[in-house]
Amino acid sequence: MDQSGRLSVRPGGNSLIRRKGRLESQVKVFVSSLITRYEALRDAARKAITTLRNEVIMAEDFPAQPNSSQVACLQGGRAADLVVHILGPDYGFVPPGSAISATHQEYREARGTKPILAFIQQGVEAQPEQSAFI
Repeated sequence: MDQSGRLSVRPGGNSLIRRKGRLESQVKVFVSSLITRYEALRDAARKAITTLRNEVIMAEDFPAQPNSSQVACLQGGRAADLVVHILGPDYGFVPPGSAISATHQEYREARGTKPILAFIQQGVEAQPEQSAFI
């Protein structure tokens, strides 16, 4: 993400990931961020991921489900090979019964189990909870 808050990724090369002892060229990438006011950044991430011929997993693409949207997002993150976090100044919604935001939960779920790429918006004053998270 540059100082204007835009996410920029240059396509090039093949994305490879090792799965069950063999290399595969398509990576499943889960995009984690707030949705409201982050639409342009999420669209840029989608475009970069698909330009590299990888599969994008995003909350806005999930079909209607009987469980909560947060449960669906955690499942989406589990299904991914790689997680991309787009973090700005806002910490986000803390679901009932939780002490941390939905995005923070998605990070904790992925931490230690798969690669995480975090894009942190610069030049903005983050909420205290977001500063502590970052």
